[in-house]
Amino acid sequence: MRIPRLSLLGRFSALSLILIVALGLAVGDALHHRVERRSVAEAKRLATASAQVAALSTVRAADLRGPVGGARLPEFDHSLGAALHAIGAIRVKLYNDRGVVVYSDDHAALGEHADDDDIAEALGGEHLSDVTRGTADTGKGAEALESYVPLRLAGSPRINGVLELYLPYAPVRAAIASDTRTLVLLLAAGLLILWAALFRIVQRASRRLRHMALRDDLTGLANRARLQERGRALLEAAPRENEITALLLVDLDRFREVNDTLGHDQGDALLRHAAARLGDALRPDDLLARVGADVFAILCPGLPHRSTAAEIAGRLHDALGRPFDLAGVAIELEASIGIALSPEHGREIGVLLREADVAMGLAKQDRTRTETYDRSRDGHSADRLALLGELRRALVQDELVLHFQPKVGVEAGAVTGVEALIRWQHPERGLLGPGEFMPLAVRTGLVGPLTRWVLDTALAQAAAWRARGIELSVAVNLAPPNVLDVRLPDLVAELLGRHGVPPRLLICEISEDTVLADPQRTIASVRRLRSMGVGLALDDFGAGQTSLAYLKQLPLDEIKIDRSFVAGMLSDVHDRAIVGAAITLGRDLGLRVVAEGVEDGTILRDLADRRCDAVQGFLFSRALPAGELESWLDARAGAPAPLTPSSARR
Repeated sequence: MRIPRLSLLGRFSALSLILIVALGLAVGDALHHRVERRSVAEAKRLATASAQVAALSTVRAADLRGPVGGARLPEFDHSLGAALHAIGAIRVKLYNDRGVVVYSDDHAALGEHADDDDIAEALGGEHLSDVTRGTADTGKGAEALESYVPLRLAGSPRINGVLELYLPYAPVRAAIASDTRTLVLLLAAGLLILWAALFRIVQRASRRLRHMALRDDLTGLANRARLQERGRALLEAAPRENEITALLLVDLDRFREVNDTLGHDQGDALLRHAAARLGDALRPDDLLARVGADVFAILCPGLPHRSTAAEIAGRLHDALGRPFDLAGVAIELEASIGIALSPEHGREIGVLLREADVAMGLAKQDRTRTETYDRSRDGHSADRLALLGELRRALVQDELVLHFQPKVGVEAGAVTGVEALIRWQHPERGLLGPGEFMPLAVRTGLVGPLTRWVLDTALAQAAAWRARGIELSVAVNLAPPNVLDVRLPDLVAELLGRHGVPPRLLICEISEDTVLADPQRTIASVRRLRSMGVGLALDDFGAGQTSLAYLKQLPLDEIKIDRSFVAGMLSDVHDRAIVGAAITLGRDLGLRVVAEGVEDGTILRDLADRRCDAVQGFLFSRALPAGELESWLDARAGAPAPLTPSSARR
């Protein structure tokens, strides 16, 4: 059974109450002893005064020589005994300076000699008092205040005797209890009032602190801490059968641009407006939280089906899609949304947050607006981490291979070059394409060694083909970390020299995303490659957001039109127009234009009509191992077929 943790207020209440009770007990005990000492002292003064008055009026020096007897004894009983009994004394004894009892209201004690230290101290001038039981040394009987009063007769320079009195202690005890009770009640009331006042102060402060701790100051929404608190409570509770909890992460695209252009005040206003719209699009039980500068999280419990999360994401896109009016400027926002589901993807809020973040990153990267978490695309999942370890071993165990896809000239039908594509011959999973492991390599830094292996292997193959009289340019894809590595040009120069391959036979392909990652460093790096004579191509042209200004600065030799536009040429007039514009732009810039993903003869003829330079695609050949490519080249040798695809489609 899980024991709930006390809140800050609960801990304060318990601790402060314990401290106040302890303080009250300590102060009460101190007050009790103080009252007791004062009460005993008061009784002691009463006994002293009474005893001295009664004794001095009765006792003469001759009475102290020995036990009182004869006619003096009744006089003592009448004067001294009666006087002291009148103040409540329950036993009276008079000692002379030798410690002999010269008078006692108990006549049987007359003549007794006391060896008690109390008598000796009293004869020395000390007035002693103590609480005892009974009037004998048995320790039995009612409580009594035993007092030893030094007695000095009139005109005597020394102590002449000691008067021993036993006064009832019950009245003193009752007075002490009454006074103590009154003081303790007053003390308890005061401490209780103090504790109540402190409790109210701390309660208000605790509420403010809890609100601040669980709320976002700017938007008033729940913050990450509140989201995690609510998420834990939801996910730890037993869910209903077939009930799904979804976590959606919403990243506002282009928010930084608004912030930098209009200022932080308008950026804050935009966040508040966006938060309000998101809240209006949700159900009453959904929790909306701000968990980052421009990132919101929505926790949606009780969904009947996983598709409901996508429907909610659609409503959020619609809510954000309407223009925002900021300082008279109409601002249009887009968002990337990642979705993680429980129990499918996990039962802990921390796990769902990480997975939704992965999905959100993929939505932003692929420009799909919404993505649901897919473990196979998670570079940091346990499976991917295991795959990373296997990929490191693959580099040293010769499990990696290169396949080559030919580029075919449209006008003459001749093979103008090949693109080198990495494959992994996994011992258990079979042949894996680059999409299954290269993103992981890019994220983990393993892309550097992989790219070196690809360049080395591709140039070695180019050298082998040259030795056989086959001179083909070989294109190699470079990831952003490769291009931004200042050592890349030196590595390329080293490998070209090692294999004796002319730089013109190597083409380095970079994507638009690579350019956008760091335009200035990318341009500097590719210019060094170009100065060496290495060819440069811009891959997936049209799919990214490359500025034409960057395109003008890049020392390119060719552009490769993205396969998504080429494949849609027959069914989408916009795709056809984009392909035509890209071909025209490339030719006007003096660049060779290559169309990727050509799988249809009609598309090939359309490309030829638009004067595209070369094509790649399954219409001619898939990517082949080096040996199969040589056989394919031999089959085509001497029989180029312009505008006519090879019958050996593979």
